[in-house]
Amino acid sequence: MARIIPLLLIASVVLVLGSPAIGDEPGGHIEIIEISGNLDRPALDFVSDRVEAAARGGATAAIIQLDSRATLSGGLPQLAARIADPPLPLVVWVGPAPASAFGGAAHLLAAAPIKAAAPGARIGYAQPVVAGAPHHPVRSGPLEGFAGSAFTVAEPTEGLVEIVAPSISNLMVELDGRTVDVRGELVTLRTVRPAGDGSAAIETVFYEPSIGVRLLQLATGVEAAFFFLVAGLAVAVFEFYALGPGIAAGVAAFMLLISGYGLSVLPLRGWAVGLALAAIWFLTADFQRGRAGPLTALGALAMLVSGLYLTDAAPQIRPSWWIVTVITVSVTAFYVIGIRTVARARFSTPTMGRRHLIGRSGLAVTRFDPDGVVEVEGARWQATAHREADLGPGDPVVVRGVDGPILEVDPA
Repeated sequence: MARIIPLLLIASVVLVLGSPAIGDEPGGHIEIIEISGNLDRPALDFVSDRVEAAARGGATAAIIQLDSRATLSGGLPQLAARIADPPLPLVVWVGPAPASAFGGAAHLLAAAPIKAAAPGARIGYAQPVVAGAPHHPVRSGPLEGFAGSAFTVAEPTEGLVEIVAPSISNLMVELDGRTVDVRGELVTLRTVRPAGDGSAAIETVFYEPSIGVRLLQLATGVEAAFFFLVAGLAVAVFEFYALGPGIAAGVAAFMLLISGYGLSVLPLRGWAVGLALAAIWFLTADFQRGRAGPLTALGALAMLVSGLYLTDAAPQIRPSWWIVTVITVSVTAFYVIGIRTVARARFSTPTMGRRHLIGRSGLAVTRFDPDGVVEVEGARWQATAHREADLGPGDPVVVRGVDGPILEVDPA
């Protein structure tokens, strides 16, 4: 008996620790599957896997919280078929406002057993289902009138929006007591429970894609793909001219890798991608000349036009003009100020100290207007002189001061 009692205690502890929590018991919780942004293959797989996992985990129901303007994967019909015949009660809710369900996302909403949206959400532009793919006319169904247009949700819409709810909590109240057919079996939803003097929603568990899936989704945004392309190329140029192999090379490679994924799945205009590459070439050419001249202005203009016309999937995918403008101005400023400053600091510093050069004599290598290059003690330096000095190649000079990497010289 003395040995049996400790064994019973250990067994009791194991049973308590191993038993499911109340929220994990069948019918004890609802899973909220959050997905937003352009729907690429990893995003579609995430939704499909989570719906199956919710059924295996004994969830009362699953709610797909949807906000997507475009679909970029041909795997959408398979997910739509799974949503139309789910293993548990399933709701697709477009929200919160100003969420959108365009293209393939609108078809996912139309396929759901229970369709809901927040007031102010936008639904429509059902064609093309996959952005950049050929249009296939919608011959029947609730999306028939919205192949090339969209509407703003204000009230229930036949075949597309059964429940109008501004938030998940409001949606839970609306769902309580609703009967839904799950593979031939009628199931009555219980989404609220008594609590004190009123009622409260049962336990909800939120799921969102992993960091890797979200990073890939970020790359599918047209502004993000454009930014990572031009910024990655600019950082690569910075590394080549200013620092040599190092951290910037890794940053450039990471940016170009992300951009490469986005460009591989987005519907692109080839000439716009070529224009972005030309813009970087123009900026680099002017940088090599040591000035910010006409090629810099031409590069900035080419970059702006490239960003605005990068994709051919409007109105589902439409670049934001002000974001493209900010990217263009930032990359141009990086060329005009950042790369030039670092390169000058590196290549104008053959020795650690410069103060010892004050009073030394040298020769002008280039004409000064008022900046130029001088040779002092066998080393060449960036230098500046007053405009009246009229220094030309071969003229003797004397160093009068040092301002950072720049020597201040006068005619000897």
